[in-house]
Amino acid sequence: MSYTTIIRDDFKNTRRSNVVLGVIGILTAFVALIVYSVEEFHPDAFRALFDVSFFFFLVFPIILIPLTYLSVAGDRERGSIKHALGLPNTRAEYVFGKFTSRVAVAVAAVVVSTFVALVLGVVLYENSVDPMRFVKFGAITALFVASLSAIFVGCSTLTASRSRAMFGAIGLYFLFGPFWFGFLPVVSLTAVVEQIADLLGTGVTDKTLNYIRFSSPTTAYLSGLEPVYDGVIDPEKYPQVASNYAGDADGYYDENWYNYLTMTLWGTLVLGLSYARFRIAELG
Repeated sequence: MSYTTIIRDDFKNTRRSNVVLGVIGILTAFVALIVYSVEEFHPDAFRALFDVSFFFFLVFPIILIPLTYLSVAGDRERGSIKHALGLPNTRAEYVFGKFTSRVAVAVAAVVVSTFVALVLGVVLYENSVDPMRFVKFGAITALFVASLSAIFVGCSTLTASRSRAMFGAIGLYFLFGPFWFGFLPVVSLTAVVEQIADLLGTGVTDKTLNYIRFSSPTTAYLSGLEPVYDGVIDPEKYPQVASNYAGDADGYYDENWYNYLTMTLWGTLVLGLSYARFRIAELG
């Protein structure tokens, strides 16, 4: 068994369980519904991508969890991992083959749903559509889901049971998403940091808080979408978009390269460290 064989076999298994069709179908249906629903409020299709991005940020990770959390942990609990590793392949080929198979499905879902959004934009919206904005949106979103896929597969690699892998992935979703973003002001990362600083009798600057806030792959994703709206942000026409992307900041956290690097590093580090632990783990 080789790296490519692992990818092919894992893809076949996920396809037989209808996970592939489920992830692609659910994502595409939701994106199409969002683009269709907001058409009556905005004449520009790119504005619909703003609403779609928050769906990707908040909901798509929940759809992604069933695709990824059993990638390694499921084989370990069933015992089938002994067969896979008993064949002439390495643990590295096994882990990274699993990741490649799952991330390919996730990225395919992004590509299909973005293409459907583009088609609906051309058909439904009043103003002309710039396809490059959709291409940029799809590329940045693909990087985001690749990062999350690596994190969730890494979580699966660290655990030996389905339940632990599931709760671990759900916990990481809430950590990197709602908790880090700060949906609940009292229960958020920045609130915790400020509380700790108060207890220590010191303060935290706004710049430091912004570095913390934008160091999650999910917040980096939202910030990194700025090229999608570059040149068309009108504070009067689209105040919500302008409030997120038209401001000036004095830190690297506002640079697109910083956001893309943040997403890449999270996925690489989590998957790499989980493999390092898996490489010496007792699988019997």
